[in-house]
Parts: sequence; C-alpha cells; structure tokens
Amino acid sequence: MGGSEGRLAGKVAIVTGAGQGIGEAIAVGYAAAGARVIVTGRTKSKLDAVIEKIAAAGGTAIGLEALAGERKHAEATVARAISEWGRVDALVNNAHTFTDYLPLDDPKMEENCMVDFQSAFFGSLQLMQLCFPHMVAQGGGSIINMGTGFSIRCEPGFLAYAASKEAIRALTKTAAREWGKHKIRVNTILPSALTPKSIWYLEESGTYDLELAKVPMGRFGEPHDIAPTAIFLASDDSDFVTGQTIGVEGGTTML
Repeated sequence: MGGSEGRLAGKVAIVTGAGQGIGEAIAVGYAAAGARVIVTGRTKSKLDAVIEKIAAAGGTAIGLEALAGERKHAEATVARAISEWGRVDALVNNAHTFTDYLPLDDPKMEENCMVDFQSAFFGSLQLMQLCFPHMVAQGGGSIINMGTGFSIRCEPGFLAYAASKEAIRALTKTAAREWGKHKIRVNTILPSALTPKSIWYLEESGTYDLELAKVPMGRFGEPHDIAPTAIFLASDDSDFVTGQTIGVEGGTTML
C-alpha cells in the first residue's frame, strides 16, 4: 500500500464483508490511508481480529455483525457511522453470499438466484439508498460495488452468481447517472483473488490449473492486489471517475 498514507485522511468508510479476504484487505488499506472505517461481517471473531490489526497499525475502526441483504442490519450500519463520525464518504459493497456450481437445469437454480440477489444486489442497493442522503448533505461521496468477470464471461454453472453481479453493474451505472449531479461517484471493481472461499472451490473442483490458465499475468491475485484500486476510487484522485467497471484480475476479463 505504499504511497497511500494520508490519501483518505478525514474520510469515513463502510466496508462490508470485511472479516477476511478482499474486504479485510480494503478495510486495512483504508485505515492505513487515514480513513475511519466501519467493518461489517457475519462472524464477530473475524471482525475483532481485523479491528485489532487496524488498531495495532494506528488506525481507527469499528466492527458490526451484519448480514448483507438484511435492511435492519444496513440501517444499523449507516446509523453507527453517522452517530460516531457524522458522515459516510466511501461505501464498499463487498459482502456476497456465494452459491456453488450448479447447472442451469437444476431445480434449485431459482432458489440460488434468489439467495445471491438478496445478498449481492439488494444488499448493495439498500446500503446505497441509506448512504445517499448523507452523501448529498455532505457534498458527495464514492460508492464501490464488487462485480465479477464471471458475469461477463458467463462461465457454465454460475448463473446465480453471474446474474446477481451483472445486476450490480447495472445498479452502478444507473446510480452514476442519477447521482452524478450530487458529486456521488459509483464504480464497479471486478476483483480476482485467492480468498478462503475461492481457494476451497479451486481445490474442491480440481480446477486450479484450468482457472490459472485464463489469467494472462500468470498468477492468481491476492486480496492486497485489490485494495490499491479501492483506495484510488475512494480518494479525491478519482474525482472524475464514475460509472466504470475496472478489472483487477490480471487481465482475465478484458472490456
């Protein structure tokens, strides 16, 4: 994260799904760059570990147990940011329930789609709506949604995941057009990193070599590879960037 010190000084950020992996890396990066961070997730022990890591490095963070797609949890998250620090400058919608490989003709497909849409699409929409009035009042903000290259490449077996993430790209672009006049920027990152869930899937499915062959840069990403782009999008350096899809996945998906 070299060179990011102070880039987010004075800003307040919410990062969902921050108990591990990409969310954790972004939260830690934001705090190191000077932001005060609300980190949310399903497991208190994981959140506590992230808070301790941030505090040990001299940063400021608060952990909240929250499930993506539960409006009451979203309301509590935004309310805590406002009660503690009076503003929300950056929102990172990273949390997403991931349903495993499932053929299109499987009877469980409709159920899987509903699960993924509730956490990813509706979870992102809820927090965006709740942050909106505060961002308007303070004169702007940055929203960073997480997509996936799977939604563009449409890999077999991942309709629920891909469809919910492609819906998020539509959400991003619609919000960018509607909210640009309020100086609220909205962008999508397509991340690819070896998180606990992705490592489990690659091992369980035996597709490690197959997936690696799709990456032009010849290696899988790590969570810390994603954080610098998230810092850029939350910072004033990206003041004229909105409605964009930015791949941080070694070139696997090229738009």
